Amino acid sequence: MNKIVKVICLSLLVPVMNVHAQDQKGNERGQVTDAEFVIRKDRVLSLPTRSRNFESVPALPQPQTNSSFTYDARDFFFTLPPSQSDVKPFEKQFSSGSTELYHSLVRLGYGNYQSPLAELHINNLESDYLNYGVMLRHQGFYEGPVDQKNSAEDHTNIRLNASYFTEFVEIFGEVGYDRDRYHFYGYTPGTEVLADSIQQLFSTIYGQGGIRNIEKDDPFNYEAKIGLRLFNDDYSAREHEASFAGMGYYNFNEGLSAGLDISAFLTSPSDITYTDMNRNYAKLSPYVRYKTTMFEVNAGLNFVSENDMYTDKSSDFHIFPKIDASYYVHEAFAVYGEYVGDVQRNTYYGFAMENPYLGPSDQLLNTVQKFRAEGGIKGSVNDAFTYKLGVAYGDYDNMYFYANGASDSTRFELLYNDATVLSYTGSLGYSVSDKYQLTAAANYYHYTLDDSQDPAAAESPWQRPEWEINVHNTFTPDEKWLIQAGLDMMGGIYAKNLETGAEDTLSPIIDLNAKIDYKITERFSVFAQGNNLLNQKNERFWNYQSRGIQGIGGVTFKF
Repeated sequence: MNKIVKVICLSLLVPVMNVHAQDQKGNERGQVTDAEFVIRKDRVLSLPTRSRNFESVPALPQPQTNSSFTYDARDFFFTLPPSQSDVKPFEKQFSSGSTELYHSLVRLGYGNYQSPLAELHINNLESDYLNYGVMLRHQGFYEGPVDQKNSAEDHTNIRLNASYFTEFVEIFGEVGYDRDRYHFYGYTPGTEVLADSIQQLFSTIYGQGGIRNIEKDDPFNYEAKIGLRLFNDDYSAREHEASFAGMGYYNFNEGLSAGLDISAFLTSPSDITYTDMNRNYAKLSPYVRYKTTMFEVNAGLNFVSENDMYTDKSSDFHIFPKIDASYYVHEAFAVYGEYVGDVQRNTYYGFAMENPYLGPSDQLLNTVQKFRAEGGIKGSVNDAFTYKLGVAYGDYDNMYFYANGASDSTRFELLYNDATVLSYTGSLGYSVSDKYQLTAAANYYHYTLDDSQDPAAAESPWQRPEWEINVHNTFTPDEKWLIQAGLDMMGGIYAKNLETGAEDTLSPIIDLNAKIDYKITERFSVFAQGNNLLNQKNERFWNYQSRGIQGIGGVTFKF
């Protein structure tokens, strides 16, 4: 009770103190002043008395009934069979998020030298198990640098391919036809010649089919295929070939693997100077590959059997070692070396594709690479810059060369000789994301030929370049533009005319070329391409001048 009285007294005193403080408003802030407090102890608070009610709350009456309730618990059993639920996983359809794909395209163009271009690619729509396509292409140069039609050429290509996919393997195949027309226009200027009388026409029918595994992450991977090629020219040259090639390798772990490469060829060439010839070639190459973060080595053997016939041949069977190794001192610097022996296959088809002005020759021989040793340095800097510098030395039997023919200087003959080659090589690459890529390479070759007593042997490295330089650039400023530019050069080419006995060194070949593509829409684009932009009178083969500035422009449509 005393506590209550004290609280009430304090509540009454607060207003009095507040009023007194208001009277001292003029005093300075923070100054302590005199104050008077009055406490009244005689004040008494009184409340009226309320009478207390002692009566209890009456109870409510209970309801009564005459009914009685009883409950029975019963079991209910159903004779229905159990439900059989066929549970299947839910397959959610995800949108590809990619732009519309076009499976076919057509390209049309035209340029100087009466050069039409027509190209068609047709592929099937998307399929999980079957892919197939057709390619048709024709490009002609119906006028050339010498007497217009007399130096014309044209090329037609037809190709069909298909792949069938199962769960584990891909079965693939391809058939095609190539038609290449040239003219022997390396005659003396001013000579009256009809174009039809100097025409050369190559026809090639080929096909192949095979099988390979799909999952390349498996420890064991393999591929096997068979092929057939039928080739003939406009004169007497024929060459039919059946082939088999296979490979397989097993990855024991990330750093160790072993494999085997197999190839076999049955070739039947014929020409004016030889008929009913069977040239057989088989090669077996087992190898082992070992790799760590700093060291990599591939080692194996080449077992080769071939039946070419020539003077001083010791055996049809050859065994050569092959090994190449790299040691990375740093990611940006490595030393490498290799030592390889092999037999390089040479066919009339391969010679004709390299030199379309080839005439009849006395024989066809493979080149025996007794060894080739190379060493140098290489590296990569920040995945943007790559380089390689090396020097190599090789010893070869039956290295081939070309010379203008003894009976017709407009056609070349094949000549052979044993030789050693010392070469220096360098290459580099540079890329800036996907905007710019540069590749460049330079090679220098020094040939030393045997002093053969055979009058048919080559005396010099005729029609082989002494040096080569290649520079290629690709620039993609945005998704609409693709710009390519290149410079290809070679020089030091010695030439021999067996008909007149004359020799010469051809002028360096300089070919500046460029190509531009511009995408107007996703389906439609235009292109322009130019070759020999410096208008050089290049001669890769003696007396065969190339076209001058040659340009072509056109359109591409996807569908």
